[in-house]
Amino acid sequence: MAAPHHPTFPAATHRVGATHSFGNLKLIDHWFTVPATHGLVYGKGADAAASSRFAPHSITIFAREIIDTSSALTSEVESRPYMVYLQGGPGGKSPRPVSDGGWVAELAKTHRLVLLDQRGTGNSTPLTARTLSALGSSDIQAEYCELFRADSIIADAEVVRGFLLADRSDQRWSTMGQSYGGFLTLSYLSFAPESIKDSRMTAGLAPIRAHVDEVYRHTYERVAERNREYYGWYPEDEELAVRIADHLAHREELLPTGERLTPHRFQMLGHLLGGNGRVHGLHYILESAFAESGQWLSDQFLADVNALVSFQGNPLYALMHETIYADGTDSPSASPTSWSAARMHSEREDFAPDATTLLFTGEHIFPWYYQEDPALRPLAEVAEILAQKDDWGRLYDHQQLAANQVPLVAAAYVPDIYVDYQHSMATADWVGNTLVWTSQTHHHDGLGQDGTLILGHLKNLLADMC
Repeated sequence: MAAPHHPTFPAATHRVGATHSFGNLKLIDHWFTVPATHGLVYGKGADAAASSRFAPHSITIFAREIIDTSSALTSEVESRPYMVYLQGGPGGKSPRPVSDGGWVAELAKTHRLVLLDQRGTGNSTPLTARTLSALGSSDIQAEYCELFRADSIIADAEVVRGFLLADRSDQRWSTMGQSYGGFLTLSYLSFAPESIKDSRMTAGLAPIRAHVDEVYRHTYERVAERNREYYGWYPEDEELAVRIADHLAHREELLPTGERLTPHRFQMLGHLLGGNGRVHGLHYILESAFAESGQWLSDQFLADVNALVSFQGNPLYALMHETIYADGTDSPSASPTSWSAARMHSEREDFAPDATTLLFTGEHIFPWYYQEDPALRPLAEVAEILAQKDDWGRLYDHQQLAANQVPLVAAAYVPDIYVDYQHSMATADWVGNTLVWTSQTHHHDGLGQDGTLILGHLKNLLADMC
């Protein structure tokens, strides 16, 4: 059964790739070709120029199906319902299982789990400076970027579902979203709820009715709290961080990629504060900062920092991060985003790189990234166009979400520095048929750190709804 398509756009195709097994898991690779633009069936996200210009283009979508084969009954394995996993990001590839344990294996016990590489990520057609520059002018490149938002990702998922579930009497599947994958879940429930049996999400209740500036005001406050918690664990690091920032302000230190490390780029190490599984890694990086003489930063430190402050492997994240809050022109989160994180940063003197206590930043994108990161320099004009765009399409159908009938269960974490708890609970109150399990101790990486426990809570909530 071929996936439905409009005659203006290339027909979608599907082929099965390699199959591998380890432990109790069977992994099946799937490759799809889909239209670059799906006719803008959801949210009308891209403008007419993008729709027309890229209508003849196809892109590749990769997905890996995970099946737990421990059951003695082959028929039971074959008949399990499908579930698609929507990865965090934007711009994150789906997980690559390296064992038959963890949350992936837990979900695979009850579902045929589809790990989707969203367009622009992983084995799917990439979105990089190289691929964008081949398209032409910065305006054209920006038009193409519009095709990598939630509406297109959901349309891709619908093509995948159409092929994989073609022979089933019930062609609905379940969804599981982490972080940005939760944002995508709400888009899916907005525009194609008839395709979904039930939805789970962790750390992903998007702030759908909040202006982007309020989103960043809240997250700056959460990040400040997390900095204070960190310095409570490692009080010596408070003085050390200031010393490093002051050193960088007065001495030239070059990263392995050749550019100077600045104090405000050093503050980007705050990415590590967003999870319980990596927060202590910040201390181990800082403790090796200075070489024995204390006159320069160690090569090990500069190498560790370089790996954390470069967008070489994921430019899509930097380009599209603020666009995930640009929900049309007639919503509470009206666009343009206009470098919101940078503007809200200017309201916070405590985050200045020369403050008495150095506060590390979090999931914030700044214009200077495009001058200081060699991987982003070719994308500076495109980033500015996207930041000033004032005619974004809708990411959500708010009325449809208010009337939602698909069971939705979510995990929300009070101290999460990336997806604000207060905004999450406001969204949960708005979206119909939603139950939330909350945690005072888990952070944004809760699924990876304590997945079996969290999935158990969500499963119990879902049972209560059925």
